[in-house]
Amino acid sequence: MAIDLHTHYIPETVAEMLRRRGKAPMIVPGDGSENFHIASGVLPFWPEYMDMAGRLTYMDGLGVTAQLLSLAGLFGTDSLPAAEALPIAQAFNDDVSRLAAANPDRFQGLASLPFDDLDAAVAEYRRARTELGLIGAILPNNFFLSLDSAEKLTPLFDAANQLGGHIFIHPGPRPDQRPDLEDGFTAPRRDNAMARAALDVQSAVGHAMVTLLFTDFLDAHPNISVHVANLGGTLPDVIERIDHMSVTRTPDAPLPSSRLRRLHVDCSSLGRRAIEIAASLFGPEHIVFGTDCPIFRTDWSLNAIDAASLSETEKEAIRWRNAAELLAPLWPELAG
Repeated sequence: MAIDLHTHYIPETVAEMLRRRGKAPMIVPGDGSENFHIASGVLPFWPEYMDMAGRLTYMDGLGVTAQLLSLAGLFGTDSLPAAEALPIAQAFNDDVSRLAAANPDRFQGLASLPFDDLDAAVAEYRRARTELGLIGAILPNNFFLSLDSAEKLTPLFDAANQLGGHIFIHPGPRPDQRPDLEDGFTAPRRDNAMARAALDVQSAVGHAMVTLLFTDFLDAHPNISVHVANLGGTLPDVIERIDHMSVTRTPDAPLPSSRLRRLHVDCSSLGRRAIEIAASLFGPEHIVFGTDCPIFRTDWSLNAIDAASLSETEKEAIRWRNAAELLAPLWPELAG
């Protein structure tokens, strides 16, 4: 049994909108299939993004009971100019709401929001929670690269705190980080581009964790739950060094590592060693199952948990129990 809190979905209505675009994010014909041009590169666009009857069959074959669906910020739809982002967000939110209503024990959705216009983002969050029944929203990680940037989202967090909800912080750019939308843009040619992109993403997630854990940003918003993608990025790898710096420079302050167990992180796309390290730091009770389905295969994350040097009770908690407890007020069907 597993509950997957890091999965993505592109409704056919949204796919058609993306096929009509001339800049990323857009879907274009490829060699025998389609290609999905996103803000940071190109992905193959598979039917698995849209075929949710097939998704259910796939889930059943692997013992996944439920998925939390989102439109990833890394795709670049929510960082478009507001006039372009809002129709895509509303189309996704309307569709995933219908899908969740038809399959309440298998699917739920997180709202996509137009971050170029924060008033519109707040209004769409309110509509998603009060009219559509979605349980929260997905936010671009890059808003949390600094406290100054995160504070720009305070009105949205205030609304979420008032209405309740779950916030998923996922890799993705802010609207002011889209040079690819400028006329004449040419993607830089870099050596080992995929490896460098993976490092860049994990570094950005680590910066976001610093903002969320080591500042008071979340303190004023106790009525929301938060989880961060990708096991907290690079933070687990450098937390010992951060502690050593703290001892040297601020010896009377609590160690930064003492604040790690304030958030949940998911294990999407990472292996057993990363899960073991994260469990030792965050505690296995703060790790939720995630896969990045359909971009990555679900069995990879299941196999990584199975292979990790953890007790069976801890593995069960990561597979499903932590997610069920975290989202119980918002998604009671998870309780079975």
